[in-house]
Amino acid sequence: MTRPVYLEENSPSLYLIHVGGGYVDGDTYITSLAVEDGAELAVTTQSSTKVYRTPKKPVYQRMDVRLGKGSVLEFFPDPLIAYEGARFIQETSVQLEEESCLFFSDIITPGWAEDGSFFQYDWIRSKLKVFNGEKLLIFDHLMLEPDDEMAGMMQMDHYTHVGTFLIFHQKASKEFLDTLYETLADKFEEVRFGLSALPEGGLMVRILASNTGTIEKLIEHAHAFARKELLGKESVRWRKY
Repeated sequence: MTRPVYLEENSPSLYLIHVGGGYVDGDTYITSLAVEDGAELAVTTQSSTKVYRTPKKPVYQRMDVRLGKGSVLEFFPDPLIAYEGARFIQETSVQLEEESCLFFSDIITPGWAEDGSFFQYDWIRSKLKVFNGEKLLIFDHLMLEPDDEMAGMMQMDHYTHVGTFLIFHQKASKEFLDTLYETLADKFEEVRFGLSALPEGGLMVRILASNTGTIEKLIEHAHAFARKELLGKESVRWRKY
């Protein structure tokens, strides 16, 4: 990763750097993040994560996160792009403590194929677990395995890209969820999305769209809203582009 960049006072931003041009057959990547009590950290990536053909062994990526009491982590990587013949396993485990805050996003997109079609990767499996002490708050298992019904109802519903935005904060109440939903619904009529309340203050936004940019804009808007309402902060840009 790069040296910290301070886009806000007392809140460093880190850029994770991928080794090489992308992930290939049998690659394994393990990342650990720890935010101490009362500290704040923003993490993103330098570019998209590209997973290429994996004929023998899938790519495996694991991230372990631990948030101290009253800490804040904003984790916003660039999208995952899975190309033709790719197999990818992602496992993320987050340990929250009292009054800690987590903003977490994940975007999965199909990569280019020679015939121009989508959904040419073999499969993607993404597991996210969030704990508060010994209590499991959320276990989200997203599995995408293209078949003849991939674009049908109860699956991708003719969309091609999927995004997730997760918020854990004590003030992320039902009223906060309702207001956020109304705000997003007014601005993103062309996107299929839904919000789910999570235990002990939190919510998840799941998004389906036809391109990466639309999902990025929706998450950016939701993130800016959450920052202002929950942290009392204005939106911040990482200036990558």
